[in-house]
Amino acid sequence: MTGASSGIGEAFARRLAAEGCAVTLVARRAERLAAVAGGIRAAGGDAEVLVADLATEAGLTALADAARDADVLVLNAGITLAAAVGTTPTAAQERLAVLLATGVSRTCEAAVPAMVARGSGDVVIVASIAAFAPMRKSALYAAAKAYAVHYARSLALEVGPRGVRVCAVCPGYVRTGIHEAAGLGHLRRRVPGWLWCDPEDVADAAMRGLARGRTVVVTGLAYRAARPFLASGPVQMTWRRLTRRLGSRT
Repeated sequence: MTGASSGIGEAFARRLAAEGCAVTLVARRAERLAAVAGGIRAAGGDAEVLVADLATEAGLTALADAARDADVLVLNAGITLAAAVGTTPTAAQERLAVLLATGVSRTCEAAVPAMVARGSGDVVIVASIAAFAPMRKSALYAAAKAYAVHYARSLALEVGPRGVRVCAVCPGYVRTGIHEAAGLGHLRRRVPGWLWCDPEDVADAAMRGLARGRTVVVTGLAYRAARPFLASGPVQMTWRRLTRRLGSRT
């Protein structure tokens, strides 16, 4: 599973290892990966580590090689980005697109055929509620997440009848370090606590979705209720008020 050094990826790793899966943890941070793997082994699980930058060709190639025999593929690696149009350097745009979108499809294209040949396998793609909502100053992020969700839907139509289950899980705000890393720490103060969930909630929702044959799962009652209205003017205005950065709070 990718992005396994913390947050959602770590939650998936610990859950699957506890269920008896031998897990391969993939991320850039070697020390954090080693710590997560050590914790899994200490609990009696089986964990290996693959240090790779999945925004690079070398990293994607290494992941594809490691994933070819996987029974369960969890694609969670990612970053978040909030920036006005025209202010994101090209290299950063490309990195985001690979991590959140094209790298996901490339990995599936490498790993899923073997699942189809075996007649079984699970694919979890961690997307976002942003896939369903236009987001001011987050067009690149929202578009990449929409790509991932639509790829998952199309993949499920093709391989579902052949024994491979596919689920795109779409959380809202999750309590991880990703927002602080992107300079969006103010969201912890601005967004009400009931709009946040824990990484374990995302893993639980995805696994329930697979078991129930759900291709797209939105985590959290509030987000499920609001999903049909996310593009509406009132919801967009409320969202902007909740998430805007205040100079006195940064």
